[in-house]
Amino acid sequence: MKKKPLVLLILSAFVIIFILFSCSSIKIRTYEMETPLLKEDTSIKIVLISDLHSTIFGKEQIKLIEKIKEQNPDLILLAGDILDDVVPHRGTELLLAGINTIAPIYYVTGNHEYWCREINEIRLLLQSYQVNILSDSYVRINIKNNYIILAGIEDPDKERYETPGYNQNEIMERAFRELDEIDLFKILIAHRPENIETYKKYSFNLVLSGHSHGGQVRIPFIMNGLYAPNQGLFPKYAGGLYRHDEKVHIVSRGLSINPRLPRIFNNPELVVVIIESNILSVDINPDN
Repeated sequence: MKKKPLVLLILSAFVIIFILFSCSSIKIRTYEMETPLLKEDTSIKIVLISDLHSTIFGKEQIKLIEKIKEQNPDLILLAGDILDDVVPHRGTELLLAGINTIAPIYYVTGNHEYWCREINEIRLLLQSYQVNILSDSYVRINIKNNYIILAGIEDPDKERYETPGYNQNEIMERAFRELDEIDLFKILIAHRPENIETYKKYSFNLVLSGHSHGGQVRIPFIMNGLYAPNQGLFPKYAGGLYRHDEKVHIVSRGLSINPRLPRIFNNPELVVVIIESNILSVDINPDN
């Protein structure tokens, strides 16, 4: 009888190890949406990378690089916290060196880039790998003979660490209100999903975010996430696709693996967004 508690303890330990190990592999999560704002028979594929925190997957970052290459994207978007204030930058540099010839790369800051307290050096590092930085600004780009608008906003921690008095709401009004008059498909990259009520005020068709790490702990079909920064317990925007009338908001669960904050039923994920020409609708890959 004395052996029973020990056996249960060992079995429990094996179950925990199995769960943690199985939740450390990268999951590809694909979303599809349609829009009348693209030319007929057009399909644009985006790879969204968020919250890497310089995590390294395989030797020289090969596992993550290969998964991105396999998607053959038209655009690669970095939604903040690609670097980390504690983890060395090597994981990020390996990634950028491996993907900067695949497709154009665009980036917005996350809070951890500001927490590094070297934001100017980080911007120079990213630019050395041909990364385009969207700093409360937008660009008009041509993909497959379709013009789209790609916009990005700085993380609100810019106010604390770089520009005292910085007000994201005021900046967005000045930078993006004029887009209301432009009849093109518009994408906003914004690190923090909890500010979606602000983003909704503008004419973006698609908003891409990260930051929430999938709520760290999931129970499939029961709980989408346990806790997320700036949202607290049972976050509304832990990860997935959210609809706001005709606007679509996709929140990545991120890629970081932190042994102090283990992922449970919440794999690091690489998000793929496919935008196709047609009547506006949204679908989700059934594997999600």
